[in-house]
Parts: sequence; C-alpha cells; structure tokens
Amino acid sequence: MFPHLIYSFAIDALRIYNEYKCYDLSLIILDDEIAVKCHSSQDSPCDNTSGKMAEIKRVLVLYTGGTFGMLKNEKGVLVPQKDIESVIRKLPQLHDDAYWKNNLAGTDKKDYLALPDGKDTDVKILYQIYEYDELKDSSDFTIDDWIKMARDIKRFYHDYDGFVVLHGTDTTAYGGSVLSFMLETVGKTVVLTGAQVPIFQPRSDGNNNLLCAVLIAATQRIPEVTVFFGAKLFRGTRVKKVSNTRIYAFDTPNFPPLLEAKTTLEVDPKMLIHPPGSVPNECRLHDQLSRKVYILKVAPTITPELIRGVCEGMEGVVLETYGNGNIPIKRKEIYKEIERAVKNNVLVVNVTQCINGTVLGKAIYETGLLLVECGVVPAFDMTAEAAWAKLCYVLTKTELSYQQKVEVPKWIHQFFFAIAQRRLL
Repeated sequence: MFPHLIYSFAIDALRIYNEYKCYDLSLIILDDEIAVKCHSSQDSPCDNTSGKMAEIKRVLVLYTGGTFGMLKNEKGVLVPQKDIESVIRKLPQLHDDAYWKNNLAGTDKKDYLALPDGKDTDVKILYQIYEYDELKDSSDFTIDDWIKMARDIKRFYHDYDGFVVLHGTDTTAYGGSVLSFMLETVGKTVVLTGAQVPIFQPRSDGNNNLLCAVLIAATQRIPEVTVFFGAKLFRGTRVKKVSNTRIYAFDTPNFPPLLEAKTTLEVDPKMLIHPPGSVPNECRLHDQLSRKVYILKVAPTITPELIRGVCEGMEGVVLETYGNGNIPIKRKEIYKEIERAVKNNVLVVNVTQCINGTVLGKAIYETGLLLVECGVVPAFDMTAEAAWAKLCYVLTKTELSYQQKVEVPKWIHQFFFAIAQRRLL
C-alpha cells in the first residue's frame, strides 16, 4: 500500500467519523483504490483495542428512594433527593461521559448512562435510571410499593437485559423476599442494592454497590431476585440486615453468598437454584399479596391477650419463637390462644429468633411439640422476612384451599432446605 493512499484513507476515515459518528471503519481494497465502509450501529460499538464489535447490554435501574440518594434537610435529617441521575453522570466510576458524548448524545439513547470499560466484561453496558415520582425512605414502604416495582420489571422486561432496584436498606430483606415470590418466573437477573452512606458523601459505599449491581445484572445469568451489598451477592429470600453501622450490612446466615466481588465477578454455579438455560426468558408475575400477615415475637412477657389481638383479623402470622421453635408450655393459656388461631384458619408459621438455625418438622423439645401438634407450620431455615413474604404470596392463591395453603409452605420449605443442605456439603 502506497504512503499517499494510507494518508488519503486516514483523512477520509477522520472525515466520515466526524460527520457520521460511526465507529466501525473497514478497508475495502479494490485495484489500488481504497473505499471506506461505515457500519453505523449503535448496538455494536467497536472495541478500540481489538477492532471487534462489542456487544451492548442494557440495564434498567429503578430508583425508589433510600439512603443511597439522601441529603440532609433544614432539620438536619436525611431525606431522599430527586434527580439522582444528574449526580451519577458526574461520577467517572459510574459514567463514561466521553463515550456518551461520542456515541449516545443526540441519539435515541441519549437518556442512557454508560459504564466505563473494565476488565470484568468485554460487553458495553448502558443503563437507564427510572426515578419514581415519590421517593421514600424504605421504612415507609408498603406492599403497594413492592407491587409497583414488580409490575415495572414486568412492563419493561423485554426492553432490558437485567434490572437493578435502588432500595432503602431498612426493608431490603422484605423487598428481596416478596419480589422473589411475586416474580414467579424471571429469566433475567434482578439485583436490589442501596447504600449505608449517601452517594453525595465522599465515603459513600453506594458507588461500588451500584457499579457491581449493574455489572452483575448485565453480565451474569442468575434468573432470580438477588441483593448485592458490600462485596457479596445474596439470594433475595435468604438475606437479612445484620448491621445499621457497618458497610457490610447484610448477610445470609443459613446460606452462602451466590457471588463475592473480588478481582473478578464469578458466580458459584452450585449455589444457583436454576441451572443456566433452564429458565425461559419470560416474566410471570403474581401481583396479589395478602395485607393480613404479621410477625409476632415470643418474649417472656407475652400474654394471651396480645396473641389474640394480633391473630384476630389476620390470615397469617409468623411466630418468632425461642431456639429450635419453642414457646412456654407451663402457661397453657399461651398455647391455647395459638391453637385457637389455627382452628380459625389463621396460617401460623414458626421461625426461630436465632440469626442462624432451623425449626424442623419434628420437634426436638417438648416446648416445641405443642406447636407441631396444633398445626403450626415449621419454617425450617427461613428468615422471618421470607416467611412473612411467602405467607403474603400463598394466601392470595385463591385456587388453593386452606389445607393446601398449609401444605404448600411445608413442602417448599422441605424442598429448598434439602437443596441447601446438599449444596453445603
């Protein structure tokens, strides 16, 4: 190839790039003539280092509120702030502004943010923030809020490759559990995350949490609802908030993390419920939840009147008991009230108050045998939040009788407990 032709090509290539913003320039050599062929495809940007076409992955981030985007108000307390996207666009760890200006600005993808390139993936990850009109501290979340999140995932399911929910930490364990049950089938990764320190502050953990959550949602095929926090990815129905001061605020005491962010992001396939490719790429949603479920903790001062007051008008009650699932048996009136609730078709589930442990179907102590005999359902190794969410879900299955609703939690508990034990061996 002659020097003047190389120079001519360089000039033409630069002109075409400046005019058309195309980034795949290929040479076609025909009889000493060089033609420039431009492949202008927003979905296939050129990898500058290899010349190969980089695959595009899109992630939707639902910003619902929480500490992640909070600032102090005039009273000196933290409240959620609007327009979090304008803040994130200024953070180079979370947005590649040069790429956006060269490839997305002025196009139909101008509302996307672009993750900077890194060693974690060869794909180009774009993400869009869908900010809720009413941003809430998650302590204010109700069942309606989680139904809205689930419906939004369903509504946008085919437009994105994965989903992230920016969620307040106080009720993340509830949110992760209830979304897991509502999204009966989900073929894409859903990640809840948030922050202990707001993103406006220099020491915020929100930057890395959001970065890893978007990376995981875009690149990992984990067809279920998960929670990423600190450096670990957890199953949504297993997670529990264990600290309100530490950056590593969450854990799954009865099950290992699905992934730990080290120098790489690699999921342990043995920890997945669904093997790769076993879940269809669809979203099946059950968006009805019972609002008559409550968690009652057994304490030495518990009274029959308290149990009766909680159970009346309820469809389900999660009973947090001592140790292996025990209640006081010397005080017969306590047991009688629980028995009365079960006979009135209140579905009562027995979970342990311990951070780590189980409530088995076969009682270990006499103090737990009474609950089994009167029809209380053992929760095995479920958290109280997951048991609450499962009751909210099961109790709206109108096609099931009361007895079937009792049996569903039993066999599901046993099934997943068996899986967990096998995979922990």
